[in-house]
Amino acid sequence: MKKETGTALGDRSPYEVEWPVKGIPDLAVNTAADVRGHDRSPAIMIYGVMRRSGTVYVGELLRLHPDLEAYPNEMWEVPFLKQTPRIQELQRGFIDGYRQNDERMGGNEFLPLFGASFLAYLHAFMPAGKRLLVKEAGVEYLGYFPAVFPHEHLLLVMRDGRDVVHSYLRTWPDTDFTHACQRWADSARTVRRFHEAHADRLGGYALVKFEDVLTDPAAFIREACTAFGLDPDRYPFERIARIRVIGSSTLSAEGKVDWSRHEAVPSDFKPTGHWGEWPERWRRKFKEIAARELVDTGYALDADW
Repeated sequence: MKKETGTALGDRSPYEVEWPVKGIPDLAVNTAADVRGHDRSPAIMIYGVMRRSGTVYVGELLRLHPDLEAYPNEMWEVPFLKQTPRIQELQRGFIDGYRQNDERMGGNEFLPLFGASFLAYLHAFMPAGKRLLVKEAGVEYLGYFPAVFPHEHLLLVMRDGRDVVHSYLRTWPDTDFTHACQRWADSARTVRRFHEAHADRLGGYALVKFEDVLTDPAAFIREACTAFGLDPDRYPFERIARIRVIGSSTLSAEGKVDWSRHEAVPSDFKPTGHWGEWPERWRRKFKEIAARELVDTGYALDADW
């Protein structure tokens, strides 16, 4: 019986992935577990709704846990899911090279196998007994996560789209405002749909709001420890207040974010609500593009703001 062949998205949006991903036999998933290593606990993989969503701070909080090893080989971002259409294309090329293999490996087997190989590479830079912590600021092709990383844990970070767009424009002032609004709307919709589809079925999974993390980082850590099987008693809660800010657009001159500088947190530091200074035309445009997503994600009751 012919397997269902994997299909790439082609010209479709990277925010549109059909779930579940088909054509991945148990053998491929089990082999991926062998490749990544059975002696390694699940990696914790942070995905922010888009750039400027707070993944750096969330990562700095989590990496204080002594059982975690963050960003091995200084890989500060791991945009691996964005490569899934190319991995599928590679598999189709493999099949086209010898059509008889279509009956034996013609689905999406490459996805978990390539994901596991990448993790095995990162594990090679880590000390034994540590759990991997990585992050990515973007949710393109998020629907592929359970297929590419079936043995890992996922932390999604949501942030108010108005603050995201405001920070995005400060960091990259040449960005088109409409484009930034649309990207957040598409990304927020992807996170919401993924959460609705997987919240009750995906082990080692959590969705947090960046604003809640800022308000009570200790509570976030306790919840994360529960979700990801970490021992909260081993966490140095007293060090939270000493975390230094990295890459903040609030503390930087416009367009001059410095990722190499670690700054002490001022007593009046508040990286939220700066969209309040927007001109009315920006408010109208954001509402036109993303009002529905802002309500759906709980950041507004309606468009009257």
